[in-house]
Amino acid sequence: MPGHDHSGDKQKPLVVFVGRSNVGKSSTIRALTGKKVRVGKSPGSTTREYMVDHGPITIVDVPGFGFMAGTSKKNIEETKTAIIQNLERWGEQIILAILVIDISLFSELVERWEKRGEIPIDIEFYTFLSEITKRVIVVANKSDKLRKKERFGEIEYLRERLRHAVPDREPTIVPISAAKKRNISTLKKLIEESLSDGGITMSW
Repeated sequence: MPGHDHSGDKQKPLVVFVGRSNVGKSSTIRALTGKKVRVGKSPGSTTREYMVDHGPITIVDVPGFGFMAGTSKKNIEETKTAIIQNLERWGEQIILAILVIDISLFSELVERWEKRGEIPIDIEFYTFLSEITKRVIVVANKSDKLRKKERFGEIEYLRERLRHAVPDREPTIVPISAAKKRNISTLKKLIEESLSDGGITMSW
């Protein structure tokens, strides 16, 4: 199937895009690269990883995890486990992990999970990604859905929660709107700097 794993890509460093269902991972990749990756109309529509060859790197759109309408808890757990196993398997090849979150819902979701006595899934994945790669960028997508005065508070809340989860690392957070292509140039610059730190020169 076009876009899926090609044997020639195997040696290329991977930039993985990870996030809950319906946070806009595919839209973010499309805004960055101009390449048309499948953008689903419904949550959880990307059911297996989708690989995009992009110059010196391979971009991986990892399936969404977390709640999906019409999906049993067992299937959700199986998806999460499969994603973690793949990320561990690719560990050596991953040069950068990009965690996409929906900043307009983040604090609400954190409170909901913590009320149940569970670790919020965005935070759980940030911790996991920080263990497998030293380069993690958190993309706070859908920032256009927040009023300007709310935006700062929500970003600071996110920063505080990520610092608490991984105390020895200062989180790198970029607020964007993939749908409106806002702040994409800032994200590109950060990705370039991160890849350059890993010895890769990237130009879009």
